[in-house]
Amino acid sequence: MPIIRIGEEIFEDYPTFVRGIVIARNVNNAGHSPQLEALVAEAIEKASSNAVDVKTDPRTVPWLEAHRTFGSNPNKFPPAHCALQKRIKKPGTRLPFISKVVTIMNLNSIRDVIPVGGDDLDRAGERLELRYAKGDETFTPLGQPEILEHPEPGEVIYVAADTGDIMCRRWNWRNGHNTRITEETKTVVMNIDGLGEDSETRAIATRDRVAKMFQDFCDAEVIVTLLSSSRNTYC
Repeated sequence: MPIIRIGEEIFEDYPTFVRGIVIARNVNNAGHSPQLEALVAEAIEKASSNAVDVKTDPRTVPWLEAHRTFGSNPNKFPPAHCALQKRIKKPGTRLPFISKVVTIMNLNSIRDVIPVGGDDLDRAGERLELRYAKGDETFTPLGQPEILEHPEPGEVIYVAADTGDIMCRRWNWRNGHNTRITEETKTVVMNIDGLGEDSETRAIATRDRVAKMFQDFCDAEVIVTLLSSSRNTYC
């Protein structure tokens, strides 16, 4: 089982933050799912007809403020769920079907206007941390395996503790290439992050739907948990 830890300093600075976690094993991520593709198309249509203003919506504003607090410009480096809402505003927008797991991730983020991100746990290793960066950690952006970056000291990063390889920069801005989910992925750790009003209720609701979809569409065995200021480590 992995050891997943959120630094206590994160909760000190962002006391409403919670992370819902789904660990899925024996995942069948191969092939196409017309049903999932139809569900995400329906979610996009509903979202585009009732577009979210990320600058004022209570589900996005806390994240914009959090990014500014740790020194990241959310206009230049938007939280992923904010960027996704902007992307689907235009009627008729479609997202490419990459895989079942990626579609589950996008679908739930769109539906609930919440950050949902996942990694291949076999690639990531057994010790994962969400914490402030020291600056010596390394990051290879998704789809750009030739690039190697370092985070800004004090940036919130999600990192494989044993290697210093960053799985996501700027908390929930951009995923790393090395722990990307592919059709061959068999073990997934998926994070559903809540911040602000009703953060725990919202994160748990999305987490549980994600877990059910892993079972229904990927034949996976799932474990769910929640990290918060009262429990910052899962093992």
